This record gives sequence, structure tokens and C-alpha cells, in this order.
Amino acid sequence: MGSRSLRVWLPALRTRSGADVFTMRLADGLLRMGHKPIVQWLSHEWEFASWMLRPLRMPTGIDIIHASAGIGHAFARRGVPLLVTEHQYVRHPAFIPWRSRAQAIYQTLVTGPASDRSIQLADGVTTVSHHAASAIFSVTGRRVEVVYNWVDTDLFRPLTTGAKPSDEVIRLIFIGNPSAWKGVDILPELAAMLGEGFEIHCMGGLRKAFPSEFGAHRGIKLLPGRPVSDMPSLYRKYDIALVPTRYEAFGYVALEAMASGLPVAGFNTTGTAEVCVNGETALLVARDDVPALAESIRRLRDPALRSELGAAGRGRAVTMFNESRSIQAYVNIYLSLLGERVDCN
Repeated sequence: MGSRSLRVWLPALRTRSGADVFTMRLADGLLRMGHKPIVQWLSHEWEFASWMLRPLRMPTGIDIIHASAGIGHAFARRGVPLLVTEHQYVRHPAFIPWRSRAQAIYQTLVTGPASDRSIQLADGVTTVSHHAASAIFSVTGRRVEVVYNWVDTDLFRPLTTGAKPSDEVIRLIFIGNPSAWKGVDILPELAAMLGEGFEIHCMGGLRKAFPSEFGAHRGIKLLPGRPVSDMPSLYRKYDIALVPTRYEAFGYVALEAMASGLPVAGFNTTGTAEVCVNGETALLVARDDVPALAESIRRLRDPALRSELGAAGRGRAVTMFNESRSIQAYVNIYLSLLGERVDCN
């Protein structure tokens, strides 16, 4: 992990999104590796005026500041290196069609410029996928390092029992904020195409629950929100993870499902296609091809196919997206920014 314990300041907005999960997992991982993360949670309202965080006092003895790109610019030039992580580069042209009008205005005037300012001022920049890195470079011209998100594969793990018989109801889990870019609008059509023998269970993301009217559609059931700590056991109750995302920088749901031994069914787009391997850990189809998605899901009635894809997904999660690999990558970047030797063993 390097020659000494690092004190890492993690100022972070409480956004009720995957960025919160990232900060918590990063702090836990750094602590387990013998470092000293100092998480400072800030109200989400600071996002409206992130420059006003500049007077925030830095804790004593800090070696590295690590913040999201949304607020990182406020912590530049503090006398210690600043690393910013961009989780979802919203100014990329491929994302624009999936924003609401309100989102477009807010991201154009507030969060987009703040992120670009952070990317410009930071000593180092990381992002969570090669797709996101390309998006950042296409707009800002800055090349950034990719460090994949990760899961604790000891917590997210498959059941030890065998697959369900193929004549039982196949249950799919959809987790995410009910938005167009998550593909929520295709769920009623998909449920109707699948018909008897399939159920789509839907749980909103950390920010927003599903509208109650979705529960009126045949084949769709709404789930109450769960704390993050309940997610490993939740995945193990299902047969397939449904990820019809139209645009994704990374895709925590696909990864958590893979680590839990579930096959993924969804659209072959951006971050989802980078996390999954179509035909090996997932069955992915062209974006918005709902009939093809329904056919892929019908193929997954076969328990042997589900087991094969699930096992491959589990193996990919353990190999490519494990905690120690990603945390060590961040530690190596910290050391590099400090001008210290990086242990590549």
C-alpha cells in the first residue's frame, strides 16, 4: 500500500446517488488498507453554489484531498494535491437526449461548468469507465485515469443453493431512479410482451421512488426502498437483473448483480457494455429494441443458461471489479501526486 499511512480528506455532498455509495466504499476500503480517510458530508444544497465551499477549513495533517468533480474546484490550491473523480460526465453529447428540460438547464448552468472547472484545476482526475474518460476528453481535452467502481464480493455473493426449476415464475429486479435514461418507460411494454411466467420487481434509486401507477401494470410489482446494507440479500432473491439503461457512465446495478451471480439483461450501451460482456455475463440488445430484450429474457428461462452467465459474471466481478484492486489504484495515484514511489506489486 506504500510506505506510510495517508490522511485523505473526502469532502462529499449527500446527493442520495451512487456518488454517496462511492464515497462510503472508498473510505471503508482505505481504512481496511491502513490509511486514514476523513469523510466530511456536506448538504446537497451546496451544489447550487459550490464555489462558496472555498472557505471550508481543511482538517490538519492532510496528505491528499479527494472530491467529486462537482465540488472539487473549491478545494484546489490548498497546499496539498487535489484528486477529483468524475462519476457521470453530463456534458457529453450522447447524454443530452436523455435529459429533461429542467436537467438540461441545471446541468448547463450549474453542475457542468463546476465539473469542468474542477477538471481544469485538479492535480489529478479519475473517472469510472473508459467511456466516461472519452467523454471528458472530447469536451475538455484532458486525459484522465480510469479506476473502475467496485463491490465487496464477500458481501455481494451468490446463493449456495442451485438454480430454480425452469417452470417457476422468473423474477427480474430493476433498481434505479425512474427516469428516461434509466429506461423506466419501456417497463410496461416489456412486461406485456413477457406475459405469464415473468415478474418485474422495481425499486427506485436513492433519490426517487417509483410512481404508484407503475404498480397497476400487469407483471410489474413495486418494492419499497431499502438501505444500502440490505442490497446483497435482495439480489439473491432474484433470477435476472434488468438494466435497460440508455446512457450509463458505469452501472453499479449491473456489477452488484454480477457479483451476486445474476445474469444481466438490458441494452448494449455505454457503461453497461463495459461492465458486462455480452453473451458471457449478460444478454444485451440494441438500445430501445424491446422485442429483442423480451426474447433475450425468455431465453433466460433456461436455468443452465442463467447459471452459466451468472457464474461468468461472478468471476468477472471478482477479477475486474474487486475492492483491493480499485483501492490500491487510488492509493497509487495518491502516492504519484505526492511524488512518492508507487509499489506496483
